[in-house]
Amino acid sequence: MQEYQKKAPLPLWTVTKAWWSDTAAQECRALNWFFILTIFITSTIAISLPFAANRWRDAEIASKTRQYPGLGNAFEAMATSGFVFSIDSGKVTAGNSTPPLVLTVGDWDVIVTTQEDTPKTQKAPATAGPGSGNGRNLLQIGPDRFLVRNGKTGIQVSAPLKVFEGFSSDVLTQAAQNRKTLTDLIEGLLFTAAFSSIPSVIISLFLLMFVQNLAFVAILGVMLSFAVYRKKLGDDPGPALKPQEGIKMAAAIMAGPAFVVGLAGLFIPALKAPLLWLAYSFLAGIRVVILYTSRYRSAGHQGQYDSPIS
Repeated sequence: MQEYQKKAPLPLWTVTKAWWSDTAAQECRALNWFFILTIFITSTIAISLPFAANRWRDAEIASKTRQYPGLGNAFEAMATSGFVFSIDSGKVTAGNSTPPLVLTVGDWDVIVTTQEDTPKTQKAPATAGPGSGNGRNLLQIGPDRFLVRNGKTGIQVSAPLKVFEGFSSDVLTQAAQNRKTLTDLIEGLLFTAAFSSIPSVIISLFLLMFVQNLAFVAILGVMLSFAVYRKKLGDDPGPALKPQEGIKMAAAIMAGPAFVVGLAGLFIPALKAPLLWLAYSFLAGIRVVILYTSRYRSAGHQGQYDSPIS
């Protein structure tokens, strides 16, 4: 028992071996909490990768101009309409007293509106409203968001106007004088709208996965503390695990499935994030059960922590 209490000389290698070795897994109970916390956070980042990668791929697809055929014509019509506007402090400011701009250009409905015009905009034809389900495409600036939506496919980009600070009808009019410049401007607007929320989404995903993984590790770790040696043929049972020791072991052995699932989701787009989370839960649960069973069946070894599968 005293030999076991000594810290492993190479904790990272011990944790790595714990992914398949029960002996190494049980040595992880002696590692310090700072190292275990580092392993836990790293593995949580790993299982968050598929969700973040899927969100990034979705944003990349949505930011392509090919997803919105005819959008260039809609911007050209806006540029030649004579409507004066600018985006300041996250709001649309109209340069004249005209009503909100409402245009129909082919399959596109174009709306530029301010906060003051919102009630009027809400009374606009249903073809201009989001989610109308009539197959119409929509380009809307204001009252507080930038929105481009393909009414047939449902793909869209949307972002707060704050990220488009400084964009105005003057900028659009100048860009419309050259087709290449206008194309670059549209691509920039779509990219900005698609990726503006990525940082907050990734942070939210990590926090969500952190809480879920923490609960998962804690539950399985406490379960490991129940795996004591049985009293068999008059032998004394081996020492039981303390719950905190079980949690250390669980965090170490579950890092393996986390990295496998995370890398698979990062490099194989066809694998969906929810499916990968289920795979991680299954693999981690099986690994904990194997360790639990190994400890439970080790009665009669007189306190040694040798594993039959190590």
